[in-house]
Amino acid sequence: MTLSEQHIEDLYAFTRKHFVEYYDLQTELVDHMANDIEAILEGDPSLSFEQARDKAFKKFGVFGFMEVVEQRAKAMNKKYAKLLWHYTKDWFRLPQIMATISMCLIFYTIFSFEVSSLIFVTAFLLLCFFLMYKAFSMNRKIKKKQKSKEKLWLLEDIIYRNASAGGLFFAPQVFHFMYTVDGLEGYKPFICALVFTLIIIYTYVSTVVIPKNAEIHLLATYPEYSL
Repeated sequence: MTLSEQHIEDLYAFTRKHFVEYYDLQTELVDHMANDIEAILEGDPSLSFEQARDKAFKKFGVFGFMEVVEQRAKAMNKKYAKLLWHYTKDWFRLPQIMATISMCLIFYTIFSFEVSSLIFVTAFLLLCFFLMYKAFSMNRKIKKKQKSKEKLWLLEDIIYRNASAGGLFFAPQVFHFMYTVDGLEGYKPFICALVFTLIIIYTYVSTVVIPKNAEIHLLATYPEYSL
């Protein structure tokens, strides 16, 4: 038995009902379940579509689609990490390397001042405000898509929701290192300048560069994205 378009639509609705919100995952699961349902109905034509569907769903185990979602999320997070590394490496090539060195020297000068702790806190607070603004605007974009019933893709969600969370995590560690570790007084300004430079690069890449190029990578990952 070949499933009808209505059956396929019902399967999409079924995946959404079971908390699968990403279209690429829905499509993968629908394709898998459709093949399984057709095989079940071929073996026992007396079953209804709903009975065959429930039988196919039981094969996913107690946690349903959760394991598939987690595995796919891990794969997409690895892909995102590769994108992050790809764009970050560019900052250590010409001509960006010159801007990187200049930024590091500026931070080194700042962290060498006696009031460096105040400057650091001020810079960190500005970074926090920037990240909160970007997080709000990106989250708003995702919410808008969900509200208008547009297709949402897992990699797209990772790109917009994961932007620069690391910056907020690592900056306090720099501050803690700078003012609690003894014996490295002469090197602290340089180390902190280097780490803070990396945080700024990470922040810029994750909040500006990757989202700006998101459509290119979504099209490369999902050929059907353009549709």
